[in-house]
Amino acid sequence: MDDIQANEKCAQPDQDQSLDHDVGKITTIDDLEVENFYGSSTTQSYRLKSELVGKFMEEIGMGWFQWKLFVVTGFGWIVDNFASQGIGSVQPPIKQEFFDIVQVSYSSVAYYVGLILGASFWGLSSDLMGRKPAFNCTLLIAGVFLCAAAGSMNFIAFSALWAVIGTAAGGNVPVDSMIFLEFYLLTALSAWWNLSQLIVSLIAWVFLANFSCPTDTTPETCSRSQNMGWRYTLITLGGLALTFTFVRIFIFKLPETPRYLLSQGRDQEAVDAVNHVARQNGKPEPLTIAMLQEIDIRMGSPFHEEGETTRMTTKEIVKENMQAFRGEHYKALFATPTLGRQTIIIWAIWLTVGIAYPLFFAFLPSYLATKFTENSSLYLTYRNYCITSAVGIVGPLSAAVSVNTRLGRRWMMGISAVVTAVFLFAYVGVKSPAADLAFSCITSLLANFEYAIMYAFTPESFPAPHRGTGVGTAAALLRLGGLVASVISSQTGFTSAPIYASAALWVTVGVFCLGLPFETHGHDAL
Repeated sequence: MDDIQANEKCAQPDQDQSLDHDVGKITTIDDLEVENFYGSSTTQSYRLKSELVGKFMEEIGMGWFQWKLFVVTGFGWIVDNFASQGIGSVQPPIKQEFFDIVQVSYSSVAYYVGLILGASFWGLSSDLMGRKPAFNCTLLIAGVFLCAAAGSMNFIAFSALWAVIGTAAGGNVPVDSMIFLEFYLLTALSAWWNLSQLIVSLIAWVFLANFSCPTDTTPETCSRSQNMGWRYTLITLGGLALTFTFVRIFIFKLPETPRYLLSQGRDQEAVDAVNHVARQNGKPEPLTIAMLQEIDIRMGSPFHEEGETTRMTTKEIVKENMQAFRGEHYKALFATPTLGRQTIIIWAIWLTVGIAYPLFFAFLPSYLATKFTENSSLYLTYRNYCITSAVGIVGPLSAAVSVNTRLGRRWMMGISAVVTAVFLFAYVGVKSPAADLAFSCITSLLANFEYAIMYAFTPESFPAPHRGTGVGTAAALLRLGGLVASVISSQTGFTSAPIYASAALWVTVGVFCLGLPFETHGHDAL
């Protein structure tokens, strides 16, 4: 880093607190709208450092490091959907084999209870312990217990294991979204989620269509040896998850995110993390500890000479955890009226989408299997499911372009939600298998378009010191919505009633989006 030279100059006390520069010098842009929005949720020193890091990350650009990160964070999205779509796919053959089932959807209830606990725990822990523990642990837990679920001998054991899987899957997407945002923003990240749906569809098509009991069998006539397809499916999904875990831990070495390190006062480690990305991308190291110390001097904040940082003692870690227990991170999300309103509406959107999305998509295989009973077969069911899943991948990819237009995040979310509702209402009335497939494909594309923007917009809206809490709570509410959807499904069965409810809820999401007070497009995430 000795060959990196940065010319720094201090702003006068009576001037705005921004650092100007030419090429190779410091710059941070003093965004008053951002400052007013976040208020006291972050310190002025942290905000300026975060802007500086954000600018250098932008100058480093999308390179080799980000593409590798795109893949390994995508693993989390894939495994999340392995679980969410996997349980819906294996429920029909489970119902045919096990005697002790009252409602097969109760296994989804157990799974969503685990998701709620996992999203809450891993989200909050990422603010307290960093992003890396959740990044590495969630995939491992999910992989082990997906394989274990394949050995279930009764419905109670099956449901209990899915609850454990849920605790891991609940942290995958929110944590991975935060990590990628704090290195580089790319809305198309959620395309991995849709790719996962396609993978599950293909695996189910191979195993469930060929190694399952006939659709009209009962536990009395369906033996374990005839019904191994769902076990093969779960072992395959679990094996893939464990492979992804190996790649994350032993091949790709993820540094802790710079903004988390800044929020913990670990400035030297933040400098090292940014410069690590630069080296990986073949760029000069842009950041020095002196640049961050200059901000501390101007803000009157303490710093350690020569880049020293202090590790938290066990007592300090316990104290920090107790502060979080008292709600310090939650209080920061309501530091200003605008931020508080943004937080409430975002959480309401996630809860509503959490009910609306699985009411259609999580039960789509079963719905497709029962809608056209005279022509249905397992082969046809999973063929259509694969086609629908493949088309859904287009949604996040198109969202990556659309969110950077003049409409921004809020309007694109609102418009796509309402249009999704229109096609869902129309979907129920189709009369032919071909039209059924066409409408399900269009609806899948639109809903995943909305999902992609929502997953990008939410972490952008929260400051990094409290981002895990905000995103984790949103994810927990999303899973709570899924729990509600499971209960609804268990009472209504695989009929058109949940689809009507899903359509109405998508309209509600559109209304909520119009009430969001802050557009993140055009502003750096803190």
